[in-house]
Amino acid sequence: MTASSRFLALAPGLVLLLLASCGGGGSQSDAVGADTLATDTTPKETELIGLGGQFFSIPSPAQAAIAIKEAGLNYQQGVTAPLDKGDARTTRMAQATMLGVYGADMSYVTVHKDVKRVLTTLEAIEKLSAKLELGNAFDRSLMERFKGNMGNEDSLLRLSGIAFRSADQYLKTNEAEDVSSWVLAGGWVESMHLMLADPASAQNQKMVARIGEQKRTLDALINLVGQSNTDGQADALLAGLRELGTSLQHLKTAYVYEPSVTDAAKKTTYINGRTTVDASAEQIADIAAKVATIRNLILA
Repeated sequence: MTASSRFLALAPGLVLLLLASCGGGGSQSDAVGADTLATDTTPKETELIGLGGQFFSIPSPAQAAIAIKEAGLNYQQGVTAPLDKGDARTTRMAQATMLGVYGADMSYVTVHKDVKRVLTTLEAIEKLSAKLELGNAFDRSLMERFKGNMGNEDSLLRLSGIAFRSADQYLKTNEAEDVSSWVLAGGWVESMHLMLADPASAQNQKMVARIGEQKRTLDALINLVGQSNTDGQADALLAGLRELGTSLQHLKTAYVYEPSVTDAAKKTTYINGRTTVDASAEQIADIAAKVATIRNLILA
């Protein structure tokens, strides 16, 4: 078992969508048999995570990365987390939240086809997951196949399907709910950071709308982290998330309904409704500052 497999056992939503960030069409060279992702190979907007008898809808870091690219914002390698930060993590919470950060960063650099950074980020993930000594998701051969198919989107999707099933089984047989919630929190915070990193985000209506959509997500995330915070480790993180939630609640949002369209050939339904957000530059700056505070807490 590789250290990477331990990371992939943490949170199926984060991992599945992190790997699926490369999703798309094209031919495939890696024969993985029937290991495909259900009927739809498009990265999902959100993933339903079941923990502690409750279900939480958490957005995909991959979709955040795709949204950044589609909005025409510049790729900035320097806005991702330093890869040596994981070396100094000593507690499970610090290690898990940092794994989430690196997971979101990996989506970002993968979507922007920075293969060198993908591989170095993967190495940082391996080191952290080795410290956590989490359960087996898949073996070294599968990890090597992932590395060997960086340019093959279909193969990456099938490999992520295998990882998802292994991770799902892991969470059913092991008690790792606190670690999972921390990974998801780290990934969400980093995704917000990446969306806000380019000052042009404040003038980009698509990005402003996506930021405004995070109000409900943050409520779910606070509940998720709070549920597993039995020893107070996450008190500071929760305080920061709640302050950020106050700022997000001040944004005026409205949902515009448009009929969904189903492509029977692709077995895909496209949700065409959209959220509009009324936010001033000052409000976006306040949100960015609070995200930075939480992120600095994670990276400290």
